[in-house]
Amino acid sequence: MSLKPSPANYGERATEIPLPTCAVSRSSEAKPLCQVNGFQVWRCPSSATDFVWPKPTDTIPKVDPAGDRIGNACANHEASESVLNIATALLDRFTEGAKKLSVLDVACGYGTCLRLAADKRWKCFGIEPSAHAREVAAKRHGNRINIVERAEDLLPQRFDLIFMFEALEHLTDPYPLFFTLFGRDAIGPETLVVITTPNARSHEAIANPSGWAYRNPPSRLVFYSARSLEILLRRLMFKSLHLAGIEPLPSGPASHFDDEAASLNDELGGFLGLVAEAKGSDFKEFMHERYVPGAFWKLTEYEHLPRYALAGTLANGKRVLDFGCGTGYGSAILAEVAVSVVGLDISTDAIEWAKAMHRNPRLAFELRSDLGRGLPPASFDLVTCFEMIEHVDFEMQQATIQSIAKLLTPEGKLVISTPDPRFTADYGNNPYHLREMSEAEFMELLQPCFRQVTMLKQWVRPSILIGTQTFPGLEPVVFGPLEKHSGYDSLVGFVAICSNQAFSPPPHFCQFDTTTNFNRKTLETEHQLNRLRFENQCLLDGKALLESQAMELNRVLAETRTWVDTLIEGKNWLEGQVNALEAQLQELDHVLEETRAWLKEREGLLAETQAVNLAQSSQIKRLLEEVEHYQNTSREPLDSEP
Repeated sequence: MSLKPSPANYGERATEIPLPTCAVSRSSEAKPLCQVNGFQVWRCPSSATDFVWPKPTDTIPKVDPAGDRIGNACANHEASESVLNIATALLDRFTEGAKKLSVLDVACGYGTCLRLAADKRWKCFGIEPSAHAREVAAKRHGNRINIVERAEDLLPQRFDLIFMFEALEHLTDPYPLFFTLFGRDAIGPETLVVITTPNARSHEAIANPSGWAYRNPPSRLVFYSARSLEILLRRLMFKSLHLAGIEPLPSGPASHFDDEAASLNDELGGFLGLVAEAKGSDFKEFMHERYVPGAFWKLTEYEHLPRYALAGTLANGKRVLDFGCGTGYGSAILAEVAVSVVGLDISTDAIEWAKAMHRNPRLAFELRSDLGRGLPPASFDLVTCFEMIEHVDFEMQQATIQSIAKLLTPEGKLVISTPDPRFTADYGNNPYHLREMSEAEFMELLQPCFRQVTMLKQWVRPSILIGTQTFPGLEPVVFGPLEKHSGYDSLVGFVAICSNQAFSPPPHFCQFDTTTNFNRKTLETEHQLNRLRFENQCLLDGKALLESQAMELNRVLAETRTWVDTLIEGKNWLEGQVNALEAQLQELDHVLEETRAWLKEREGLLAETQAVNLAQSSQIKRLLEEVEHYQNTSREPLDSEP
């Protein structure tokens, strides 16, 4: 975004040719390494990083044909066997719990690694700039995975695992990708980020820099070593970091660059590629109330950068103090025109970040909690203090302005800003803002310490330019609204210029964003909104269909419940019948037992009767025999008489 002072305000320094700057360390102390495919490759000794400079203008990463990835994948968007093995091992580390796990694959290609996660019931998301690869992935995996073109297209959500398999080397700068992911809340302290990349400090890469198989711009633009990844990930505040090698190389002579300090690079020189595992970053919290260029949306950029651009018009040849410098991006802007700039902040993390990311011999950063009281009085011609004063209470606000007034020369100026409370109200409550001020309250704070206070106001407006060139030069420019309106004028905030010497009011300051194709962006946004509207309508239609189906299911369910109730009634009746039959059966069992007892008793009586009858029969038989014998005996004498 062209939100820096115009070349006329920069003076001669604005025409300086930028030095090759390392994408990782931000150091300009690079050395030429080799030329490949017409591109100059430079080497940064401090971070052991190689990079292409000047950066290619085409920002879309390119991927070479088959064999481009570590382990020789079968196609340019397919994952290699070694990468698939890494992905499988990583997924196996996680145990499924009540929360469904989610994974993001950056430069996911055809979604092969995401398929592995989908098979394990992960929520799967990918980023892939190639429309062809996204189309193939959609055909292969359907709605099991969700792939977008850019990181900016992701919905805000936190991931458990993020793959960056052979992705970073295709970007001219790795930081914006991470800033976007942190800004989308994709990376939290619990997120495990895994990176693989060719090893730019392998013995092969060092022995033959231009002939190394993976040195192939413009496909790859930054070439990482273990030291590179360590610096990158530590700056992004990952607390847990593990680096290892991939694909051992055939044994060969060890080699290194003499001006690069001994490090993990020497231990991993025998590997074709590298894998880094990082976890525990609190960078999201760090950037929550500090502006990091590239980490926020355009509106935030339009709020912050123009203030420093305005201050840059006053900083040419001046000694400048950037009070509450935060991440130091504004101090670096001012250092391009100022004689010297000191960035001051109370945060250790902010100062360490600023020192690491912004390097200029005219720029220094200091950690102070004394409101600058330890600095020499009257030692600065210009002090900037942007979006800091609302972060302290009234008493501290007064002390801050008093201290700044003492640090300025008699002719010095303070340029200070604070947001309009009506503007910040749209964002909701901000716990970091202890005292926001209206314009009148802001003036009341500044006037006791400065004889002249010119209060400017900042607006963010869409605009149209008609002229001979895209950026107005010295020719007059006529400004006017498209249409008049009434009501609140939607101020972003107030910018006050303060001094103890009289000064002419500054001209109105207007900037045009020349880095964004507004028409294309608007059309893309409208197309995206139309697509989302269409998808929303499809969802609504699907919802209506589901509601209709639900009504039918409810009807069937009601009928089923009625039928079930009938079955239950029948079941209850049958259970009653069964219980009655069981009772009757028990009664019959009881009768049967009694009958058996009666029969047994009768059997005893019968046996006794039979015994009596038998005895009586025996007795009768005996009596008959006796009678017969008696008769026979009595008859014999009668027969013997004459």
